[in-house]
Amino acid sequence: MLTGWNLLVAAPVFVTGYAVRNDFRLAYGAALVGLRGGYGRLYDLSAQREAILGLGPGFNPQPFISPPPLAWLVTPFTVMPFTAALVIWSVLLIAALLWTWYLLAPGEGLSKAAHLVLWVGAFPVAFGVMVGQPGALVAAAVATAWWLIRADRPVLAGLAFSLLVLKPQLALLVPAALLVAGYRKTFASWLVASVVIGLVALALLGGDGVARYRDVLAQTQTAAWDITRRYSISGPLGLGWSLRAAEVAVLVVTLVVAWRQRHNPELVIAAGIVGSLLFTPYLGFQDFLMLFVAGWLVIRAGASTLQVGLLVVGYALLELALVVLAIPILVAEVLLLGSLLWSFRTSGVTDALPGPSMRASGVRRA
Repeated sequence: MLTGWNLLVAAPVFVTGYAVRNDFRLAYGAALVGLRGGYGRLYDLSAQREAILGLGPGFNPQPFISPPPLAWLVTPFTVMPFTAALVIWSVLLIAALLWTWYLLAPGEGLSKAAHLVLWVGAFPVAFGVMVGQPGALVAAAVATAWWLIRADRPVLAGLAFSLLVLKPQLALLVPAALLVAGYRKTFASWLVASVVIGLVALALLGGDGVARYRDVLAQTQTAAWDITRRYSISGPLGLGWSLRAAEVAVLVVTLVVAWRQRHNPELVIAAGIVGSLLFTPYLGFQDFLMLFVAGWLVIRAGASTLQVGLLVVGYALLELALVVLAIPILVAEVLLLGSLLWSFRTSGVTDALPGPSMRASGVRRA
């Protein structure tokens, strides 16, 4: 029913209005700026505006504020006309959603298929694809990293986690949670890869480019960007000291959960995801697709009755996100994170893992 509504009602609105509604145009325009004027001008707002307006009539220019790696990823798409690039990008996002489901969704047969329907039917997930957001790629990176941890390939898992740079706020506390939990090789691999990416970005941007990026990010604290805080903790708390105190509390609880659940990578990563969404002051409801990733990990770890209830209620809240707005969702996230403090199931997963040579239980945390 939800998928039908998305396809018949929501999708046509976004397909016909892609020039205005699709955020891929921002990354595509930024990639064009980097190719034409050098990556030092990547965050030159006038150059971004010119590039987006040059895509055709009706295109709505807005600032590109994502980290440089997203523009790098989109750069190969600029060899195609924008419409063709948008189609291929959308296919890539759908493939990422399917890969995430294949790796993480528990159950077999009809049960696993039901998880797929629930996954693609939820409006935040479908909306993310409609507007070309890279959240699906981050979800796929986290799922792949978990799969590699369970396969006892911690270094490769860290490299997969480095793709969080595409949209860091979706899982920015996961590496810290892994470090506290003792997954040192995974953390070190992520750190080295992330530092290399950061150094390359700094080199390409140069001093002027970094200054422009700083100025662009500063704009997100103005009233014009309130929509980016509507579903985050900064929505009800604002950007003052109350937000900082809440962020510290979320960070502490997340790390405590990670330490207590250190023998269970599913719950460590789930805590990192939920903590990240509570920690970041900038969030759109399309970013809540990461809660499905966390939910699948909790189920695989052996969800309690309370946690199952929270996941069911949370699904309904996310589907009605445009109606219920932020506070009920924030409360559900807090309760889910808190429930992980007292979750003491065995470290084995509930179902055999997909892929070759995957072990169903136990993991080394070297």
